[in-house]
Amino acid sequence: MKTALSLSATMLLTTLTTLTSTSALATQCNLNSQYLKADYTITNTHKNKQSSQILTLWRNNKQVAHQSDVTTELWQHLANKQIRPIRYFNAQQRGIEYQPSEVRGVQNWSAKNQLVDNQLIEKMTLKKTQGTGCDEVKNYTYQEGENTYSLAFYSQTQLVKSFTVNNTKNQTMTLLSLNKVSYNKQQVTSQFAQWDRFQTTDYADIGDNENDPFLAKMINLGFIEHGATGFYNQQGEAIQGGHHH
Repeated sequence: MKTALSLSATMLLTTLTTLTSTSALATQCNLNSQYLKADYTITNTHKNKQSSQILTLWRNNKQVAHQSDVTTELWQHLANKQIRPIRYFNAQQRGIEYQPSEVRGVQNWSAKNQLVDNQLIEKMTLKKTQGTGCDEVKNYTYQEGENTYSLAFYSQTQLVKSFTVNNTKNQTMTLLSLNKVSYNKQQVTSQFAQWDRFQTTDYADIGDNENDPFLAKMINLGFIEHGATGFYNQQGEAIQGGHHH
């Protein structure tokens, strides 16, 4: 009798352990999302006109990069929580290094690391959650003024699956959609090492290098001043680092 009881207790314990581990699996994700390459398409629609561009998000532990056709914006998350940006020019293999104090606007790591600011996500309403583990997607919506925001977010890897800003009054829509993602750490570290080999100039020293044809051209094009604060800020505005005139 005693043996039967202990056997039943063991079976019950095993069942409970199995249930607990199955439940834990639902929220568990073993992917290392600190090292990744995520390819996105940004589609802008105004009335019947549409244009699109490719953006690649790179994560390399305490560094994040947004790579587009012409430039790559790279940010380093420093120990003192400040963010130090570097703007690389892909074709010319050149770069401008900035100090945190030389950047206009509020610097927010989440907007860089995941393309949408956590402060914006906190304002949104969670409508539903789909999938489990690494495939868990949280769907959010938010209405502010004329704009409607819709976000599908991989919560475990903190990656945007899709993000839409729709303005019915202006008949404009911006869609950020994830095409593919890879977690190849070697590929990531290799790419960051390649950028690190580019010739860079400190923003503070640009005035002393006016004879440099590359820098002169970039100054004329308005590419030098750095006002990038991430991608989508807490107001939901697209603030991708670009050139300022």
